Amino acid sequence: MTNWMSKKTFILLLIFNLSACSMVGGLWYERIDIWIANQLLEYAAFSPAQEDQIRQTAKEFKQWHLKNELPKYKTVLIRFQSLDAQTSVSEIETIYQAGFQLSDGAINFFRPFLIELSKSLTNKQVTEIGIHLDEMLTTRRTRLAKENNTYQESLEKSFVRIFRLLRVKLNDGQRNTIRLLSSELVDTRSESIAIREAWNQELIELLALRNQGGFEQRLTSHLNILGSEDADTRAVINEISANIIASFDEKQRARYQIRLGAFIMSIDQIIGR
Repeated sequence: MTNWMSKKTFILLLIFNLSACSMVGGLWYERIDIWIANQLLEYAAFSPAQEDQIRQTAKEFKQWHLKNELPKYKTVLIRFQSLDAQTSVSEIETIYQAGFQLSDGAINFFRPFLIELSKSLTNKQVTEIGIHLDEMLTTRRTRLAKENNTYQESLEKSFVRIFRLLRVKLNDGQRNTIRLLSSELVDTRSESIAIREAWNQELIELLALRNQGGFEQRLTSHLNILGSEDADTRAVINEISANIIASFDEKQRARYQIRLGAFIMSIDQIIGR
């Protein structure tokens, strides 16, 4: 779902990522460090010492996230829950900025660890990382090639899916709003893959120079540009979000608020453990 837009573009994806909390409660969060570590371990055949380092950092992240970030997620969800018929684009943008800071917080936590891990890589591991990144992009290209929908149709489908998660079925008028407001957007899916390919190639080139002076600064700068977004796309996404939420009928708004209330309650349960 995130192939057609930046992960940071649509703040409602925050809710999608937190949905597991309401479905399986603390069990999902209890295993989040294992999931993160396993994702990182797919990139190369790491040594036992490196694997221990990865798993330990993931555990530290979970503890940091539980103490410092989950309460902030709750605040964002409460803001979402309070949106009403007067919802404006500026309100959506404010919530987006809060979510942006949460995303950056997680990236900032891992950055020092990633720099230190990079210094310990072997040439073989750097090659393996490059192969894994290529495979990921190949998967994205294949999925896009099989996509029968237009960019606007894919966007509409994603909005429908996200709101369905919130137990809200969009009506014809709301779906027409998505089509109308997104009609001028340019399909950048292929371009985003090409941009990511160039970013990946530069990353591998940087890792090959990991023992040279200035490596930390160069890698930090490179990591900072990951996930940059198109401002026009974000503005349209925010406008669509505001229009849909403002147009909820009584039944849709009740379902929306109840669902978000379940997410908030689940976070309370996890924090209280």
